[in-house]
Amino acid sequence: MSTPVGRRPIPRRRVAAAALGLAAFLAAVVAAGEALRHPHTPVSDIPEAQLAGADPRDELVCPDPQPREGQRRTPDIEGTAPVRVTSNDLFDCPEAYDGRRVVYRGEVVGALLERAVGVWSQLNDDVYAELLGPLPAHRDYRGGNAGVGVLLPHGAVDLVSFIGGPQTRGDVLEVVGTFHRVDPTGEVAVIHADGAQRMADGEPFPDPPLADRRLAAWLAVIVALALVTIERVVALRR
Repeated sequence: MSTPVGRRPIPRRRVAAAALGLAAFLAAVVAAGEALRHPHTPVSDIPEAQLAGADPRDELVCPDPQPREGQRRTPDIEGTAPVRVTSNDLFDCPEAYDGRRVVYRGEVVGALLERAVGVWSQLNDDVYAELLGPLPAHRDYRGGNAGVGVLLPHGAVDLVSFIGGPQTRGDVLEVVGTFHRVDPTGEVAVIHADGAQRMADGEPFPDPPLADRRLAAWLAVIVALALVTIERVVALRR
């Protein structure tokens, strides 16, 4: 009985060449993806002092020591001026600001929900809201979106013309009110605003398709059709 002859092993040079070809193809795909992204807008002209506190990676030191578990600190807020805060201040040090009057500034995003007690809103004060702008316009990544829920007076709705979204930059409001770690309705980390001012106007954020992206799409279609045609021709010949 004859012994079946096995297939010859694939030469190492061919394996190495295939591996290098695959690596080159992946590198080309990554390079093409980077090239097709939105042009990078430099943000070096923004002082770091303006970015401090708005970046979630910045370590904050609470102004007052944390109270013992189960004990609520009752601040003496009479006669004191409101404290200017960021969302990171309120989230990292909620006990330090609970019940205190604060000044907070952020972009209106999401939606405005009218209720009997006022209008619930979300004001974002992350670096994308006002300093850097929407992410598609740059490549400066500084954490996720951050903001605080704010209960606005009913009359404050008239101040809002633009609400932030995928294609819109929202108005920037500055509010003065009382921060509640947990308010009577059960909401957590919210500000009950006494009033609001519009500090910056919002605007539509057009995101038209880039010319090079259209060219890349057409090239991809042509390459895909060519590969399918070649595969069909080879299959028919067999």
